[in-house]
Amino acid sequence: MIDLKFPDGASRQYPDDATGRDVAASISPSLAKRAALVALNGEQRDLDRPLGGSGDFKLIMRDDPEALETIRHDAAHVLAQAVQELFPGTQVTIGPAIEDGFYYDFFREEPFSTDDFAAIEKKMAEIVDRDEKLVRQVWDRDEAIKLFESKGESFKAELIRDLPGTETITTYATGGWVDLCRGPHFPSTKFVGKAFKLTKLAGAYWRGDHRNPQLQRIYATAWASKEDLDAYLLRVEEAEKRDHRRIGKAMGLFHMQEEGRGMVFWHPKGWELWRVLEAYMRRRLDAAGYVEVKTPQRDPQPQADELPGPRPDLRSGPAVVPRAAAAHGRVRGLPPL
Repeated sequence: MIDLKFPDGASRQYPDDATGRDVAASISPSLAKRAALVALNGEQRDLDRPLGGSGDFKLIMRDDPEALETIRHDAAHVLAQAVQELFPGTQVTIGPAIEDGFYYDFFREEPFSTDDFAAIEKKMAEIVDRDEKLVRQVWDRDEAIKLFESKGESFKAELIRDLPGTETITTYATGGWVDLCRGPHFPSTKFVGKAFKLTKLAGAYWRGDHRNPQLQRIYATAWASKEDLDAYLLRVEEAEKRDHRRIGKAMGLFHMQEEGRGMVFWHPKGWELWRVLEAYMRRRLDAAGYVEVKTPQRDPQPQADELPGPRPDLRSGPAVVPRAAAAHGRVRGLPPL
């Protein structure tokens, strides 16, 4: 028998193989239908997985704050399933929940477009409506590798090969679709709900290494309710209106270039604004009794803007600078004009 302590302080005993759903049903049949996850000693677990031990026990409902990360985690799986149903031959890689949403990286010869988002979201909603069970299965390492290789999922097979020998290898399946995952997950896809939205596309390298295949990343957000989703999208919209990069470009104050990320190229109006603000700051500092000093900004070695002309490697465009030189702060570019 296992001993479970509930949030209200009560304790009860259950059989060793009891699941979270069994515990919920012992309290109320309706509670067993509404429960989404359980937490045992602070660790979230699938509702239908045997608890396997005693400790502090809590039932988690779908709308509880603790369930939001799983909403996004499950939504990532639904996104991957939708993409593979719509675009056969696409390989899935990883798809974690992140702050305010989730993403999934795909390998596909044809590029995705934001024009694909409506069809993908529609397919995701269909999968939610199917109410497909999320079934956890434990695998032998070699059998798991064979499974994903048979499906043409080379990235998943690679992940399994690289897992520590002590790692339990688990998958979650919805119908005929299966993904490598530790979990936990909701009992079925209906718990995801439809308060989700695909937001943007980006590129990514497999395992963050430019020598590896390039992937296509789809970012998305998901929330417990449409009201929460709408509130989030409004916050994003308002933040974009106040984005200094957009405002500066729209007003002709400055621009930035891909070749010099983080470097600001001030236009006449923008530089005039800078000088006005600088003069205002100096007046305030003078009035407060502060004095201004100037400290060295260069090391003693000659720099690009100290040489009698452009460096040879800068004459024809941007240069690739050795990491060692950059690490010691001995690199300069963009001589003053």
